[in-house]
Amino acid sequence: MTQINSVNAAQTQAAALGAQEETDELSASTKKQLEALGITVTDGMTESEAQQKIQQARLERQAQEGAQMPSETELMADIKTLAGQIGVVYSDSDDTEAILASIGEELEAQIDESENNPQELSTLMGYFNQLRTLDTTYDEIQSVQDKIYAAMDLVSQDRKQALGLE
Repeated sequence: MTQINSVNAAQTQAAALGAQEETDELSASTKKQLEALGITVTDGMTESEAQQKIQQARLERQAQEGAQMPSETELMADIKTLAGQIGVVYSDSDDTEAILASIGEELEAQIDESENNPQELSTLMGYFNQLRTLDTTYDEIQSVQDKIYAAMDLVSQDRKQALGLE
C-alpha cells in the first residue's frame, strides 16, 4: 500500500509540475531560490529550466566549498600523523574510517591507563580534539562528495529526459 501511495504522490507531483511548466510561470519558491543564488529570472523561463539553473549554481558553489576543504589525501596524511603520535599501527590497505576508529580505540585505552595524571590527560584530550576535528572534516568531505554525485545524477537524468532518452 505504501508503494502505491508513493507512486500516486509522485504522479500527482509530476502532473502538477507539468501543468506549472505549461503556464511558463515560476513558483514563488523557485523565484526566491534564483534570486538568492544571483540568477536573473528571464521571461519564458520554465520551471524545469529554472530548477536546472539552480542545480548548476549549487554544484558550482559546492565545488567551491570543496576547494576550501582539505583534499582526502591531505586529510589522510593528517590522520596518519595523529596515528603515529598516538602509537596506532595501520596498514596501507586500511581505509580512513578504520584508521579513525583505531585511533579512537587507542585513545580510550590510553585515557583509561593514564591513572588521572593531569598532564597526560591534557595531552590525550588534545589528541582527542584533533581526532574529532579530523573525523568531522572527513564526514564533511564525504557529504560534499555525495551531494555532488547526487546533483550530477539529477542533471544527467534531466538531460536524458529532455533528449527523450528516458
